[in-house]
Amino acid sequence: MSPSQSDIVLLWILRLLALITSIIVVLITGFLLLEALPILRQVGWLRFVSDRSWHPVEGLYNLMPMLWGSLLVTLGSVLLAAPLGIGSAIFCQYYAPPLVGGFYRQLIELLAGIPSVVYGFWGLVVLVPLIGKLQPPGASLLAGIAILTLMILPTIALGRVTN
Repeated sequence: MSPSQSDIVLLWILRLLALITSIIVVLITGFLLLEALPILRQVGWLRFVSDRSWHPVEGLYNLMPMLWGSLLVTLGSVLLAAPLGIGSAIFCQYYAPPLVGGFYRQLIELLAGIPSVVYGFWGLVVLVPLIGKLQPPGASLLAGIAILTLMILPTIALGRVTN
């Protein structure tokens, strides 16, 4: 079966859009590098990742805590969300009654549709102060892991379980 004329046109439109997107990503990366190059030349790569702390106004640039924080938040949230999401998908697919499963799936789809900015704002306004009352500081790995877990859990839970 050969593709129709409209399929070929659509394929070329999608290829063009992919090329434009790639060019935009390269331009953004180039812009960031060009803007960062003067300070990286002045400070040096080693000092950029090994200063005492991150205070750019004072000329201190330590990127490692931010990189480690991002890595640990990602790892912690995946370790929490993966078993919960997979268990949730299995429950919804195999064990939940049809009425409960349908309602649950709609609820998870609703949660998946919430923009990440809303999750982040909620975490900053509600979760961080709550954690701060229980165990200061509120802005911690725990808050980041909890928010990111809530963000990725619907995506994992909506995964289809196949035979």
